[in-house]
Amino acid sequence: MPRTLTLALLLLTLKAVSQTAESDWDAYVLDMKGKPVSIVVDLSLAARAPMKDRTMALVVRTRLRNPGSNGQPAMEEIPRLDSLEEDMAARLSKATGAIYAGRFTQRGLREFCFYALDSVGYAEALYAAFAAYPGYEWLGKAVADKAWSNYFDMLYPAPDQLERMRFRRQSDELRQAGDPLERPRPVEHRLRFRTRVSRDQFLRQPGMGDYLIVELPELPDEKNEFPFMLRLQHSSIPDYRFIEQVAMGFRTRALELKGRYEGWACDALR
Repeated sequence: MPRTLTLALLLLTLKAVSQTAESDWDAYVLDMKGKPVSIVVDLSLAARAPMKDRTMALVVRTRLRNPGSNGQPAMEEIPRLDSLEEDMAARLSKATGAIYAGRFTQRGLREFCFYALDSVGYAEALYAAFAAYPGYEWLGKAVADKAWSNYFDMLYPAPDQLERMRFRRQSDELRQAGDPLERPRPVEHRLRFRTRVSRDQFLRQPGMGDYLIVELPELPDEKNEFPFMLRLQHSSIPDYRFIEQVAMGFRTRALELKGRYEGWACDALR
């Protein structure tokens, strides 16, 4: 299954994840030895973790009934998995006060992670949840995790991936505003650098002659670390390909020069 299709399926299943006013669920895909690892995570927990009252990680693993060759679930299995996920989250919340942190899927296995007040009653809740879904084998364990390492090490995206997700959300917002993302339009990029030399080096890289330099101000940031700003403009279609080829490319090059890519912006076209 191509990465783009895997991500599309992940985004569809986000609708089934239990939501609260504070939740911020998102999904992404990693490549692990040529196979996709799909991850769904509540990003909002990072600002509150580790929670002192929820130091018990409840980790639940089940085997997919009909995984594809890439180890991900087939389309027809997704509704049942979503229903199982909802039931399990509800039962664990009631039994242990558990907060659902996220899940990952790879090689025909799906693993869920919750953080609970304690482990009392968690096994009974899991038995009750899986009883309604015959054919799904499962294993559950409760482990002390005061640092929330299961969340930060297994689920939470790395900085590059987090930026990619932020840019993808911008692109999705344009689509939701009625923009089919079929026509180029002026897209502005903002960057900051520690020195004028590094900013000049960025502008000398191949292909930059196609970009309009909008502004080259020298304005201190909040810590006065990146005073040399750069605003560029170019006609582009801000779709997922643009994110990978342009936005993430700018981010990588800026980091190589010890600078900072602050992102891109444009208007929606209808």
